Amino acid sequence: MLRQRAVRYLFVLLPSFLSPGLGAQEAQRPHGPPDLSPAEWRVDLRALADGLIETHLNAFHSIDRAEFDAAVERLDARVPDLSTDQMVVEFARLVAMIGDGHTRLWLTPNDENGFRQVPILLYWLEGELRVLGIDERFNEVLGGRVIGIGDRSAVEAGDLVFPLTPRDNPIGGRAIGPRYLAIPEILQAVGITESADRVTYRIETLSGETVTLTLDAVPDAAAGNLSNRPYFVPRPTDSIRIAMAHEAAGTPPLWLRDPGARFWREYLPESGTLYVQLNGIGDAEDETLAEFFGRVYAEADSLRPRRFVLDLRHNGGGNNMLNMPIVQGLIRRPWLDRPERAFVIIGRHTFSAASHLVTHLERFTNATLVGEPMSASPNHFGDNRPVRLPHSGLEARASSIYWQNSLPEPFETRDRTSPDLGAEPTLATYLENRDPALEVILAAETFMPIDETMRVAYAEAGVDGALAAYRAYRADPRFRFQNSETAINSLGYDLLGDGDAEAAVAVFRLNAEAYPESANSFDSLGDGLQAVGDRDGAIAAYRRALEIDPDFDVSRRNLEALGAAP
Repeated sequence: MLRQRAVRYLFVLLPSFLSPGLGAQEAQRPHGPPDLSPAEWRVDLRALADGLIETHLNAFHSIDRAEFDAAVERLDARVPDLSTDQMVVEFARLVAMIGDGHTRLWLTPNDENGFRQVPILLYWLEGELRVLGIDERFNEVLGGRVIGIGDRSAVEAGDLVFPLTPRDNPIGGRAIGPRYLAIPEILQAVGITESADRVTYRIETLSGETVTLTLDAVPDAAAGNLSNRPYFVPRPTDSIRIAMAHEAAGTPPLWLRDPGARFWREYLPESGTLYVQLNGIGDAEDETLAEFFGRVYAEADSLRPRRFVLDLRHNGGGNNMLNMPIVQGLIRRPWLDRPERAFVIIGRHTFSAASHLVTHLERFTNATLVGEPMSASPNHFGDNRPVRLPHSGLEARASSIYWQNSLPEPFETRDRTSPDLGAEPTLATYLENRDPALEVILAAETFMPIDETMRVAYAEAGVDGALAAYRAYRADPRFRFQNSETAINSLGYDLLGDGDAEAAVAVFRLNAEAYPESANSFDSLGDGLQAVGDRDGAIAAYRRALEIDPDFDVSRRNLEALGAAP
């Protein structure tokens, strides 16, 4: 049985420092919206709804107009019963319904909303909410697993704040959500906590002890760089010292060494790796982005590194018009622009202009993507413009441009960009100051593509060996995000051409099981079943392809050739 302990953290904000143990006086709130009448809130609600529709390029790209209007009417009816904080939160929920990450009403602490924070930094790792940073006086919970927040489990709390987050895809909500779980005004508004001044967390520490820890709200000025990122960049004016879970292991890894810098580079001679971290798409005070990458590529020409690594994990965007020198510099160096030599690290915080950069690199270069799926869609709405509310002073933002950087829209259906090689951070790698992405990159030369892996296994152990190799490959976290449908499909046809129809059918069937919503996988299965004389099975496969995609004419023609109705 786990031992439990309760800790109460109360402090008073004094003119020049923060002092614990002096009583339970609340930290002063920023300005926030004025006290408004229901009529004034209703005017702001209409201004918000109309402003989103008028400002957004296409406000109903992801939601039906009727559904949006119904949500507005429901909120209008609730206005007399909601507090100021609840109104702000419900406005953010309404904005998030539009369904893109640039259309937003931020709930992070600012003078407009009057919200504050508690001194904790939370992060989802391996499906668990972990404490990566906290006021140093409570560092015994660093790395601990958050079991509950207020009256809810950590998972329930995460689910309650998720609809408030602006997002292109669910990863965006998962990336932003932990930040909202440290803002007491939000947590009270959605029913997670009773107080808007403090938050109680139940945390299982790394030693197995369960601690109940209550943290009082502090203004943004006390520790303003707390965020949803796995690092903290202190400011000279901060009055709270935030300890980070990875600090105990000593020197941080490259990816956490200087996340506050716009861009920097380092050559690793032992592995022949030229590592570049780009944390924002913009110029620095003393050097433009183009000048920096001019230096980087000149150094690459001189060193001829075995690997070139561009790390975009912390990059939330900027000015995408500055991206081209990065892409062009790689294209102009064919010796460097090779999948085993050029690597781009992406993650849940790679967004906006940084995602434009990734999409161009993915489309026009041979670079290998490594890391986690991104929170941005390859093609997405952006360049948001303000929607100001007359009485509350709140400002929402609505996207005004659609950026189509990937394939033409009818062919591009992804809601995210996923890596070629998966390398997700884990609690162990974080606490041990290891970089899972760089580890995968340094070992990438030993990997074979899935179809080649299966061909080798087929030659050694027949079709059973090939299928076993596929399952082992897919179970490897490095390959979990790979879409292998095309490669496996090609392997099936190669086997069919080699005269081993039974093996081809097994491979086609495997592909249809792995990609059950692919019309092409079932059409290929039909071809294989025809080859082994299974007419009824082939007809069923072709019909399934047409169920998935009624316009998949290849299957329609195959059915006609078999004398069967679609």
